[in-house]
Amino acid sequence: MQRFKKATSYLSKKVNSAIKPLNEDFLKTVCEIRMRTGKPLSFVTFEGITYLTKSGRLTGIPNSSAFVVSGADIKESFQRICEYSVYSYAKDISQGFITVGGGHRAGIYGTAVYEGKNITGLRDVSGINLRISREFKGCGAELTSKAFSENLQGLLLCGAPSTGKTTMLRDVARLASDMLFKKVAIIDERGEIAATSKGVAQNDVGINTDVLDGYRKGEGILQAVRTLSPNIIICDEIGGKDDCDAIRQGINSGVAFVAAVHASGVDELKNKSSVIKLIKAGAFQQIAFLQSGKPCCVSEIITAKELLK
Repeated sequence: MQRFKKATSYLSKKVNSAIKPLNEDFLKTVCEIRMRTGKPLSFVTFEGITYLTKSGRLTGIPNSSAFVVSGADIKESFQRICEYSVYSYAKDISQGFITVGGGHRAGIYGTAVYEGKNITGLRDVSGINLRISREFKGCGAELTSKAFSENLQGLLLCGAPSTGKTTMLRDVARLASDMLFKKVAIIDERGEIAATSKGVAQNDVGINTDVLDGYRKGEGILQAVRTLSPNIIICDEIGGKDDCDAIRQGINSGVAFVAAVHASGVDELKNKSSVIKLIKAGAFQQIAFLQSGKPCCVSEIITAKELLK
């Protein structure tokens, strides 16, 4: 709950005050808090969407009694998330999200401002989606044992959004570092795995783990290989050409990779041509699929050979 309270402290005083009295058992299930100008405040849980009423009750069906988010709530929350320095977060805002203390991620949208083909900022922010980051220590034990029981192997985590991919990566890093005494490097492009603040990881990622915070995955992977001699490199949401090219160079240096990709099943994974090329190149020997609706729950583990046959 301390992590949840830290996350909601970035929301407007009015919204934060409305959330505080809610039952803690319910709040522990919340994955996202959705704020849309002029729309009901909603919570995305493991089981679906729930709305808040003006009287502080929860309901599955929004109506005239709903707690409605105002433009002032959005503006105040946006300023808090940016620590009252929007200019300092211009790059993050142009990418659509800001990672706040504790590794929580605030997705932000509104009217896009373009320079040429690139989004350079937003005006008239109209919505915020606050994703709650949590630590579930021990959730990666099965995966760690499966992937590294005999020798270091590449492990690919597949799952739909909100299935716990990042949480699992964090715990695999901790276990490989603390229990297997491997040198681990985390390429934390969005600051969600380790949640580094002022050079210190706020999440427990292990004593033998180096965190390259804010590096683009491709650049971070190459720097880790050149300078840190890692046994394992961990990164989230791969798929771009630069990511895949860097991983390909890394495996040629003898590094084992643990990475995550958006894919809810085998068919969706097979449609990701860049990732399939990596699997064929030997980057990942074990492929785990996470179950939708049950965070950090492994539904199936298959080998690369089984996937490609």
